[in-house]
Amino acid sequence: MRWRDIPAAIAASGRNYVCGRVSRAFTLRVIGPLTNGGFAVGTMLAIACLPTSYDVRHAWVSSLASARTNPSGYFYLGTTLMVVAVLLVPLPGHLSRQFRTRGRVSVAGSLLLWVGIVGLFLLSVETTVFPNPGRTRFVHQLFTAITLIFLTLGFLSFAALSAVRAWITRANLLPASLACAVLSIPATGAGLTHLTRLGVEALGGSALRAGKLETPFFLTLVFWEWAAVIALFVGGYLTAWAAPRDGSRPPP
Repeated sequence: MRWRDIPAAIAASGRNYVCGRVSRAFTLRVIGPLTNGGFAVGTMLAIACLPTSYDVRHAWVSSLASARTNPSGYFYLGTTLMVVAVLLVPLPGHLSRQFRTRGRVSVAGSLLLWVGIVGLFLLSVETTVFPNPGRTRFVHQLFTAITLIFLTLGFLSFAALSAVRAWITRANLLPASLACAVLSIPATGAGLTHLTRLGVEALGGSALRAGKLETPFFLTLVFWEWAAVIALFVGGYLTAWAAPRDGSRPPP
Protein backbone atom coordinates (compact mmCIF):
# COMPACT_ATOMS: atom_id res chain seq x y z
CA MET A 1 0.00 0.00 0.00
CA ARG A 2 1.31 3.41 -0.99
CA TRP A 3 1.29 6.34 1.42
CA ARG A 4 -1.32 8.24 -0.59
CA ASP A 5 -3.67 5.27 -0.31
CA ILE A 6 -3.65 5.29 3.50
CA PRO A 7 -6.30 8.06 3.96
CA ALA A 8 -8.67 6.25 1.60
CA ALA A 9 -8.10 2.98 3.45
CA ILE A 10 -8.76 4.66 6.81
CA ALA A 11 -11.94 6.26 5.45
CA ALA A 12 -13.14 2.92 4.09
CA SER A 13 -12.45 1.22 7.42
CA GLY A 14 -14.35 3.97 9.22
CA ARG A 15 -17.36 3.56 6.92
CA ASN A 16 -17.36 -0.19 7.44
CA TYR A 17 -17.15 0.30 11.20
CA VAL A 18 -20.04 2.78 11.35
CA CYS A 19 -22.19 0.66 9.02
CA GLY A 20 -21.54 -2.44 11.11
CA ARG A 21 -19.60 -4.37 8.49
CA VAL A 22 -17.68 -6.25 11.15
CA SER A 23 -17.38 -9.96 11.71
CA ARG A 24 -19.05 -11.95 14.45
CA ALA A 25 -15.60 -12.81 15.82
CA PHE A 26 -14.65 -9.11 16.00
CA THR A 27 -17.90 -8.34 17.80
CA LEU A 28 -17.52 -11.09 20.40
CA ARG A 29 -13.75 -11.04 20.85
CA VAL A 30 -12.98 -7.33 20.56
CA ILE A 31 -16.03 -5.10 21.00
CA GLY A 32 -17.60 -7.19 23.77
CA PRO A 33 -14.54 -7.55 26.02
CA LEU A 34 -13.44 -3.94 25.48
CA THR A 35 -16.91 -2.61 26.26
CA ASN A 36 -17.53 -4.69 29.37
CA GLY A 37 -13.95 -4.61 30.62
CA GLY A 38 -13.61 -0.89 29.95
CA PHE A 39 -16.76 -0.08 31.89
CA ALA A 40 -15.58 -2.22 34.81
CA VAL A 41 -12.17 -0.50 34.89
CA GLY A 42 -13.69 2.98 34.57
CA THR A 43 -16.14 2.25 37.37
CA MET A 44 -13.41 0.96 39.68
CA LEU A 45 -11.25 4.02 38.99
CA ALA A 46 -14.18 6.31 39.77
CA ILE A 47 -14.89 4.42 43.01
CA ALA A 48 -11.21 4.61 44.00
CA CYS A 49 -11.28 8.41 43.63
CA LEU A 50 -14.33 8.96 45.84
CA PRO A 51 -13.56 11.24 48.81
CA THR A 52 -15.53 8.89 51.08
CA SER A 53 -15.98 5.14 51.24
CA TYR A 54 -18.41 3.81 48.66
CA ASP A 55 -21.61 2.16 49.87
CA VAL A 56 -23.43 0.47 46.99
CA ARG A 57 -26.59 0.25 49.09
CA HIS A 58 -27.14 4.00 49.04
CA ALA A 59 -25.07 5.42 46.15
CA TRP A 60 -26.47 5.75 42.65
CA VAL A 61 -24.43 4.92 39.58
CA SER A 62 -24.66 8.59 38.64
CA SER A 63 -22.93 9.59 41.89
CA LEU A 64 -19.69 8.15 40.51
CA ALA A 65 -19.91 10.49 37.50
CA SER A 66 -20.92 13.56 39.50
CA ALA A 67 -18.48 16.43 39.93
CA ARG A 68 -20.24 17.22 43.21
CA THR A 69 -19.94 13.81 44.90
CA ASN A 70 -16.81 12.60 43.07
CA PRO A 71 -14.76 15.66 42.07
CA SER A 72 -11.57 13.65 41.46
CA GLY A 73 -13.05 10.65 39.67
CA TYR A 74 -16.10 11.73 37.66
CA PHE A 75 -13.92 12.25 34.58
CA TYR A 76 -12.85 8.58 34.52
CA LEU A 77 -16.38 7.24 34.31
CA GLY A 78 -17.48 9.97 31.92
CA THR A 79 -14.60 9.20 29.55
CA THR A 80 -15.35 5.49 29.84
CA LEU A 81 -18.95 6.09 28.76
CA MET A 82 -17.70 8.04 25.74
CA VAL A 83 -15.39 5.19 24.70
CA VAL A 84 -18.19 2.65 25.22
CA ALA A 85 -20.50 4.69 22.98
CA VAL A 86 -17.90 4.63 20.19
CA LEU A 87 -17.36 0.89 20.64
CA LEU A 88 -21.10 0.23 20.32
CA VAL A 89 -21.41 2.06 16.99
CA PRO A 90 -21.10 -1.06 14.74
CA LEU A 91 -23.72 -3.08 16.62
CA PRO A 92 -26.92 -1.64 15.06
CA GLY A 93 -25.71 -2.38 11.54
CA HIS A 94 -24.10 -5.69 12.46
CA LEU A 95 -27.16 -7.08 14.26
CA SER A 96 -29.54 -5.71 11.64
CA ARG A 97 -27.70 -7.58 8.89
CA GLN A 98 -27.96 -10.82 10.82
CA PHE A 99 -31.75 -10.44 10.63
CA ARG A 100 -32.10 -8.79 7.24
CA THR A 101 -35.04 -11.11 6.44
CA ARG A 102 -36.97 -9.70 9.42
CA GLY A 103 -37.45 -6.28 7.83
CA ARG A 104 -39.34 -3.87 10.07
CA VAL A 105 -38.47 -5.47 13.40
CA SER A 106 -34.79 -5.48 12.51
CA VAL A 107 -34.92 -1.83 11.41
CA ALA A 108 -36.77 -0.87 14.60
CA GLY A 109 -34.16 -2.63 16.74
CA SER A 110 -31.38 -0.86 14.87
CA LEU A 111 -33.03 2.55 15.34
CA LEU A 112 -33.55 1.89 19.05
CA LEU A 113 -29.87 1.05 19.44
CA TRP A 114 -28.80 4.16 17.54
CA VAL A 115 -30.93 6.40 19.78
CA GLY A 116 -29.45 4.72 22.86
CA ILE A 117 -25.89 5.11 21.57
CA VAL A 118 -26.42 8.80 20.81
CA GLY A 119 -27.94 9.24 24.27
CA LEU A 120 -24.93 7.54 25.85
CA PHE A 121 -22.51 9.76 23.94
CA LEU A 122 -24.41 12.91 24.94
CA LEU A 123 -24.44 11.68 28.55
CA SER A 124 -20.67 11.27 28.46
CA VAL A 125 -20.22 14.76 26.99
CA GLU A 126 -22.53 16.24 29.63
CA THR A 127 -20.48 14.48 32.31
CA THR A 128 -16.96 15.30 31.13
CA VAL A 129 -17.21 18.55 29.15
CA PHE A 130 -19.87 20.23 31.28
CA PRO A 131 -19.28 18.88 34.81
CA ASN A 132 -21.98 19.79 37.28
CA PRO A 133 -20.85 20.66 40.83
CA GLY A 134 -24.43 21.32 41.91
CA ARG A 135 -27.62 19.31 42.05
CA THR A 136 -28.39 16.75 39.36
CA ARG A 137 -29.55 18.44 36.17
CA PHE A 138 -32.67 17.41 34.26
CA VAL A 139 -30.62 16.92 31.11
CA HIS A 140 -28.48 14.34 32.93
CA GLN A 141 -31.57 12.43 33.99
CA LEU A 142 -32.95 12.68 30.44
CA PHE A 143 -29.81 11.33 28.76
CA THR A 144 -29.55 8.56 31.36
CA ALA A 145 -33.15 7.48 30.77
CA ILE A 146 -32.73 7.58 26.98
CA THR A 147 -29.56 5.51 27.19
CA LEU A 148 -30.92 2.80 29.46
CA ILE A 149 -34.37 2.53 27.88
CA PHE A 150 -33.41 2.59 24.21
CA LEU A 151 -30.31 0.40 24.48
CA THR A 152 -32.24 -2.16 26.51
CA LEU A 153 -35.17 -2.19 24.07
CA GLY A 154 -32.82 -2.35 21.09
CA PHE A 155 -30.86 -5.32 22.39
CA LEU A 156 -34.07 -6.96 23.58
CA SER A 157 -35.55 -6.66 20.07
CA PHE A 158 -32.66 -8.57 18.54
CA ALA A 159 -32.61 -11.08 21.40
CA ALA A 160 -36.31 -11.76 20.77
CA LEU A 161 -35.61 -12.20 17.04
CA SER A 162 -32.88 -14.69 17.93
CA ALA A 163 -35.31 -16.59 20.14
CA VAL A 164 -37.95 -16.72 17.39
CA ARG A 165 -35.40 -17.87 14.83
CA ALA A 166 -34.05 -20.55 17.19
CA TRP A 167 -37.60 -21.79 17.83
CA ILE A 168 -38.42 -21.93 14.10
CA THR A 169 -35.20 -23.73 13.23
CA ARG A 170 -35.37 -25.90 16.37
CA ALA A 171 -31.94 -24.65 17.37
CA ASN A 172 -30.62 -24.08 20.88
CA LEU A 173 -32.91 -21.57 22.61
CA LEU A 174 -30.63 -21.05 25.62
CA PRO A 175 -28.48 -18.12 24.36
CA ALA A 176 -31.45 -16.05 23.16
CA SER A 177 -33.59 -16.92 26.19
CA LEU A 178 -30.76 -15.99 28.52
CA ALA A 179 -30.27 -12.67 26.73
CA CYS A 180 -34.00 -11.87 26.97
CA ALA A 181 -34.10 -12.71 30.68
CA VAL A 182 -30.93 -10.77 31.55
CA LEU A 183 -32.19 -7.69 29.72
CA SER A 184 -35.85 -7.72 30.71
CA ILE A 185 -35.87 -8.70 34.40
CA PRO A 186 -33.59 -5.92 35.77
CA ALA A 187 -35.19 -3.34 33.44
CA THR A 188 -38.65 -4.30 34.69
CA GLY A 189 -37.46 -4.19 38.29
CA ALA A 190 -35.92 -0.75 37.79
CA GLY A 191 -39.10 0.55 36.18
CA LEU A 192 -41.38 -0.77 38.92
CA THR A 193 -39.18 0.50 41.76
CA HIS A 194 -38.94 3.90 40.07
CA LEU A 195 -42.74 4.11 39.88
CA THR A 196 -42.91 3.04 43.52
CA ARG A 197 -40.40 5.73 44.46
CA LEU A 198 -42.47 8.37 42.66
CA GLY A 199 -45.52 7.24 44.61
CA VAL A 200 -43.66 7.38 47.92
CA GLU A 201 -42.31 10.85 47.10
CA ALA A 202 -45.86 11.99 46.48
CA LEU A 203 -46.65 11.01 50.09
CA GLY A 204 -43.92 13.27 51.45
CA GLY A 205 -40.26 13.23 52.46
CA SER A 206 -40.85 11.51 55.81
CA ALA A 207 -42.41 8.50 54.11
CA LEU A 208 -39.45 8.34 51.73
CA ARG A 209 -36.93 8.40 54.59
CA ALA A 210 -38.87 5.73 56.44
CA GLY A 211 -39.01 3.64 53.28
CA LYS A 212 -35.23 3.81 52.93
CA LEU A 213 -34.81 2.43 56.43
CA GLU A 214 -37.37 -0.36 56.07
CA THR A 215 -36.97 -1.50 52.45
CA PRO A 216 -34.59 -4.43 51.82
CA PHE A 217 -31.68 -3.55 49.52
CA PHE A 218 -32.84 -5.85 46.71
CA LEU A 219 -36.13 -3.92 46.55
CA THR A 220 -34.56 -0.46 46.27
CA LEU A 221 -34.14 1.59 43.11
CA VAL A 222 -30.39 1.78 43.74
CA PHE A 223 -30.12 -2.01 43.52
CA TRP A 224 -32.23 -2.26 40.39
CA GLU A 225 -30.42 0.65 38.74
CA TRP A 226 -27.10 -1.12 39.20
CA ALA A 227 -28.68 -4.39 38.07
CA ALA A 228 -30.09 -2.75 34.93
CA VAL A 229 -26.75 -1.15 34.03
CA ILE A 230 -24.79 -4.37 34.50
CA ALA A 231 -27.48 -6.36 32.69
CA LEU A 232 -27.26 -3.96 29.76
CA PHE A 233 -23.59 -4.77 29.22
CA VAL A 234 -23.97 -8.50 29.83
CA GLY A 235 -27.22 -8.71 27.87
CA GLY A 236 -25.74 -6.84 24.93
CA TYR A 237 -22.94 -9.38 24.69
CA LEU A 238 -25.40 -12.26 25.01
CA THR A 239 -27.52 -10.74 22.23
CA ALA A 240 -24.54 -10.64 19.88
CA TRP A 241 -23.69 -14.22 20.86
CA ALA A 242 -27.26 -15.41 20.24
CA ALA A 243 -27.53 -13.77 16.81
CA PRO A 244 -27.31 -16.13 13.81
CA ARG A 245 -23.85 -16.60 12.40
CA ASP A 246 -24.64 -15.90 8.77
CA GLY A 247 -27.87 -13.93 8.79
CA SER A 248 -29.39 -16.44 6.40
CA ARG A 249 -33.10 -17.04 6.05
CA PRO A 250 -34.41 -19.78 8.35
CA PRO A 251 -35.79 -22.82 6.61
CA PRO A 252 -39.60 -23.05 6.19
